[in-house]
Amino acid sequence: MQAIGAAKPPLGVIFDADLGNAIDAVLAMAVLYGLDGKNECRVVATTVSKHTLASAAMAEVIARFYAGTVSADFGAVGRGLPVGMSIAGKSPEETPLLKGVLGRQNAEGKPVYNHGILQLNDTADVHAVIRNAYTSQQDLNCITVLAGPATDLAGVLGLPGVKELIKQKCKALVWAPERLGIDSAAAQKVLAEWPTPIYIAMPELGAAVKFPATAVDTNFAWSEVHPIADAYRAAQPMPYDATTAAVAAVLYAVKPEGFFTLSPAGTATLSPKNTIFWKAGPGQHHLLQLDPAQKATVLETMTTLASAKPVPRAPRRRRPPVVDPAKADPAKVDPAKPADPAKPIEPTKP
Repeated sequence: MQAIGAAKPPLGVIFDADLGNAIDAVLAMAVLYGLDGKNECRVVATTVSKHTLASAAMAEVIARFYAGTVSADFGAVGRGLPVGMSIAGKSPEETPLLKGVLGRQNAEGKPVYNHGILQLNDTADVHAVIRNAYTSQQDLNCITVLAGPATDLAGVLGLPGVKELIKQKCKALVWAPERLGIDSAAAQKVLAEWPTPIYIAMPELGAAVKFPATAVDTNFAWSEVHPIADAYRAAQPMPYDATTAAVAAVLYAVKPEGFFTLSPAGTATLSPKNTIFWKAGPGQHHLLQLDPAQKATVLETMTTLASAKPVPRAPRRRRPPVVDPAKADPAKVDPAKPADPAKPIEPTKP
């Protein structure tokens, strides 16, 4: 609980995605942590609707990387938020994107990106993670970003009293709706029952501003070990320019002024073909629209934030290290020392 008279913290962001199916969501996470590193927002919850441990592990790898562990060896002070994973998700397959990151090994044959998610108990209940994140925020100082199916958010809406909680704590939902056929019932529920305004980044918006493949070899070259660059290369044959609807959703959620315009108010529903159908009129749904004059600025901002160097921070919540009780000697364990939050991490080699 925040002390009386304390300054209002930056906007809290809850990020839910079917992480691993498309590079768009991975780039969106990178931009989100880039904004977090600039103190323009706080990542307060990360959850995955893809029911596979690899998806949750990918979320933790990215979080550890942006906590300041460029080698992904979790020995530094970091954020370490628990990853919520859906057990109702309907896309359990491991994709080339996930395998390309989690399967990368160093010269010694060891994983380059370590994580702590090896079994279901290493993840958190997705509904509890999201609900608790809302509970801990100041009123209207939180925003939700959804990239992909609405499975997790639909489940949260079913919890007692949560709709009122969301309305009290959350400013809006910003949604990049993709793969809606995976869980069409969840999409219908969220569109009909979500208690705040919904801003929708349609696939057409993502196709209008594509993330350049050239940035992978230039902007990300500051580190030889980079999960975002590895994910990009593994997602599909290079070179390709990636669509950015989920990235646009994150950018608008945190920085709503200057990059995009909005359609008039209206109502979005799910069509029989599992696409978003939007109709102007009474309602609190809006479509994000690209201002052509801002296209170059949007692209530059996305690229810069996605490739930003991690900024170490004091820990928020952290998964405890695994220690063999038979070998542990409490007298020889030094407390972790917080890193300088203003000093960027220098690249390391795998």
